[in-house]
Amino acid sequence: MNATDQVQDLVDTVAELTGAPATLEDRDLLLVASSGHDDDVIDEVRRRSILRRRSDPLVQELFAGFGIARATGPLRVPGDPATGRLARWCLPVRWRAVTYGYLWLLDPHGRVRAEHLDRVHDALDLLAAHLATRARTADRTTWAVGELLSPDAGSRARAVEELRRDGLLTATVTVVALAAADGGPTGAVNGWLLPRAVLTAGVGHRAALVVPAPLVGADIAARAAAALLPQHPAGVAAGVSGAVPATSAHTGWQQADAALRSGGAGVREWERLGVWRLHALGEPSALTAVVVDERARALLDDPALADLVETVRTYLDLAGSAQRTAQALSIHRQTLYHRLRRVREVTGYDLDDGRDRLALHLALLLGGGESSER
Repeated sequence: MNATDQVQDLVDTVAELTGAPATLEDRDLLLVASSGHDDDVIDEVRRRSILRRRSDPLVQELFAGFGIARATGPLRVPGDPATGRLARWCLPVRWRAVTYGYLWLLDPHGRVRAEHLDRVHDALDLLAAHLATRARTADRTTWAVGELLSPDAGSRARAVEELRRDGLLTATVTVVALAAADGGPTGAVNGWLLPRAVLTAGVGHRAALVVPAPLVGADIAARAAAALLPQHPAGVAAGVSGAVPATSAHTGWQQADAALRSGGAGVREWERLGVWRLHALGEPSALTAVVVDERARALLDDPALADLVETVRTYLDLAGSAQRTAQALSIHRQTLYHRLRRVREVTGYDLDDGRDRLALHLALLLGGGESSER
């Protein structure tokens, strides 16, 4: 039985011994495990914690006011009929005088007594050992993961050596970049929702996952994004690199970041990125400045020419097929030809020249919004 299953069994055991629904959170108030519950013994605090995989920040602040961070033993947190919040017990999960998490027992009717709490001491000790081990491993590896993705070769080499010494790094990895689609911070990734082999770290406003390449492609990224999704109304975007040597994890991070910056919520993979791989070369604004010349600006900067932009973009997306372009835009073939002539007149691009077509297509993709086929 792996550690996650053992923790779940212990939480279920506590619920059985006390007769109360149990929820275990780590010291960052990320959900670790929860027992089942009857429909009439749940409140919005527990419901949202389970759905979001973490406590709401306002709830965290509220419970902090009851002194949970200072508690060394069971603490009774009163309910609030006005908000529907039920009374509960907070049992600090402590190992060697350090709190590594909190075990919550919903107890609206005061049925959990001192003798019930006495019965769970052994389970609490085992939970504390699990959480302490996981926390200390995370503390040790988070720094190393950040260095592993660093552009500095010396830092990467030291990180590889340390992670391999601890048996935490395989020869080949996949790197995942996560970000809120609205540009806000992701917050900490709940590592309890991921396999133990997945390493995580925060990189600026984004989160990084380093995954043994044989284990995962976009599916782990999708799971991580789903775990973060409830926190961000705009959704969470995930970029997934190709498989790279662990010593080249920084390249993987560039690939994942390029996929992430290709736009929109959801999961995007480097190996399916196509022309959007150019994002790995620099920031979008820098790429736009290089690719979008004065000829393209004459077309893109005039709102009155929006029909021409849509037409030539579709035409180029469809490999210059007049028939498919006319069908896609629901226009007559002669109308299409007229618009393409206007594009040539406005920009000076020769659409019969492959190099001009490539230059205009890149300008439309990188400087003129999303492609209809993207």
